[in-house]
Amino acid sequence: MDPLVLTLTIVSSVLAIFLVILGVQAFLTLRDVRATLKRINTIMDVTQNTALRALVPFSNMGGFVTGIKSGLKVFETFVQYLHRSMNEE
Repeated sequence: MDPLVLTLTIVSSVLAIFLVILGVQAFLTLRDVRATLKRINTIMDVTQNTALRALVPFSNMGGFVTGIKSGLKVFETFVQYLHRSMNEE
């Protein structure tokens, strides 16, 4: 066998083995990245749910403050009515 053909065969075989090893490593790395992204997605979902649960009281507080304002306005109108009625007498 010609030494050039033998050398090319050996080099091609070694290169093929390295490429197979590289492909397997890339597959394993991508699988780990996928698992990590799934965990991050789960953490983000939990964080979003927790944040929404934490913000609900603040939105309810806005309704409470609006109710207090309305109540004070009614009370203010009642006091003005009393003052007018006392001044008319």
